Amino acid sequence: MKKATIKQEVTFEGVGLHSGEFSRIVLHPDDGGSVRFLIKGEMIPAHYQYVVNTNHSTDLGKNGVVVKTVEHLLAVLYILGIDSVVVEFLEGFEVPAMDGSGYYFYKSLKNLVYEIDQEKEFLKIEKPISVKNCTARIDALPSKDFLVEYIGSVEGSLKDHRVKFKGNAKDIVFARTFCYDYQVEALRNMGLAKGGSLKNAVVLTKEGKPYNREGLRCKDEPIRHKLLDLIGDLSLLGKRLKGKVVSHYGGHSLNYQLVKALSEL
Repeated sequence: MKKATIKQEVTFEGVGLHSGEFSRIVLHPDDGGSVRFLIKGEMIPAHYQYVVNTNHSTDLGKNGVVVKTVEHLLAVLYILGIDSVVVEFLEGFEVPAMDGSGYYFYKSLKNLVYEIDQEKEFLKIEKPISVKNCTARIDALPSKDFLVEYIGSVEGSLKDHRVKFKGNAKDIVFARTFCYDYQVEALRNMGLAKGGSLKNAVVLTKEGKPYNREGLRCKDEPIRHKLLDLIGDLSLLGKRLKGKVVSHYGGHSLNYQLVKALSEL
C-alpha cells in the first residue's frame, strides 16, 4: 500500500481555540514520507517524540518553537491516509479551530489524496497492552484492521456510552470540541480557551444541555469528538496501526502514554 500526499496546496485560516490568535496555514504537497509542521524556520515532525504539552490539546515543539492543537487536523490526515504533507504556518502558531471539529479539513482534503512512490509503514499489535491513570484506561488489542472505540459520558445525558470508528470518516469528523459551563473560568485562568466561542465549541450545562442555539449534531457528539482526538494522537506514532484501541475515559495525556508504549513494541 502506497503512501499519499495531496494534489495541491490548501489554505486554512481562523482563530486558534486556546491562543485566541489568528492563524493561517498552508498544506503543501510533499514526497518526504511524513507529516511535518514548518514554523519560524523550524521543521517539526508530527511525531510523539516532539510532544511538549497534552493539557487540553496536543502541542508539538522543537528548539523552543511550538505548534499548538494539532490533533484535529492530524486525525483527518490519518483517516484520509495522507502520510506526507508540510503544514506551513504563515501566521500564528495554533492550528485554526475552524468550527471545532475536523469537518472543514475533511471537506477540503478528501478529493485531493494522491499516492506517492513509497510504501506505508505499519505497526501490528501482537499482544494486548494497557495504559491507565486514576480515572481512565486505554487498551490496545490485536486486530487485522484499524479499529478505535471510546467509552465516555455526557453529564446528565449519557453514561458509559460507547462509540466506534471502523473507517467511516463521516462517523466522527463533524464532532466539535466541547466543555461544560462550570469549566470555562478555570480554562481561562490557565490561559486556555481564549479563542473559544459557540462558533467553534459546544458548551454544555451540567445537565448536558448545549448553550449552542443549533444544539448538538448528535446526542453523543462530545464522545465522538474524544474519538477524533484519540485518532489524531495515535497518528503521532508515525506508522499506520493494525490493531484495536479501546479508550475508557482517556484524554490527550493518556493517549500520549499509549503511543509511547506502542512505540516500544
